Amino acid sequence: MPARAAQICPRTGAYLRPYFESLLAQAHSDAHLAKMPLTVLWVDVDETQEGNDTHGLEAMDAALSGLVDELGAELDGRGPIGRVEGDAFAASLYAVTPYMATRLADGLRRRLEARTFHSGAGDFHLTVSVGVAGLRPGEPYGNLLDAAEAACVQAKQAGRNRVVAR
Repeated sequence: MPARAAQICPRTGAYLRPYFESLLAQAHSDAHLAKMPLTVLWVDVDETQEGNDTHGLEAMDAALSGLVDELGAELDGRGPIGRVEGDAFAASLYAVTPYMATRLADGLRRRLEARTFHSGAGDFHLTVSVGVAGLRPGEPYGNLLDAAEAACVQAKQAGRNRVVAR
């Protein structure tokens, strides 16, 4: 178990980026061979710095852990979740179409809007911007992850708290 524990973010329970990317690479290979869909979600918390300044790092870490819990519940075992940046997470969804992934991402967005987190400064909610990218024929897995991140950036530029699919 110690080797597995080294692959998991102790604050959120999500896989660390190197291990997540190895899982994504394997899913990518499997999807190409089986001609199955593979879709990636890139989930980025909106206005993290403001949350850290107002509620503190400990409260925000607890909220990020809650985000991973909500994402896991929404995905219902459909794929691994990785912490790809400080406040950004990705999910690799094998055999899930971009259309279905977009619906799942919107479900996560709604779950987080409804969930209340607590801090000494008061209660708060998280909002997220989510990018969705489906695997295209012959596309390398790194491009898929980059495409999901780019779609997330578009969601932020369009006003945050939304889902954008490429």
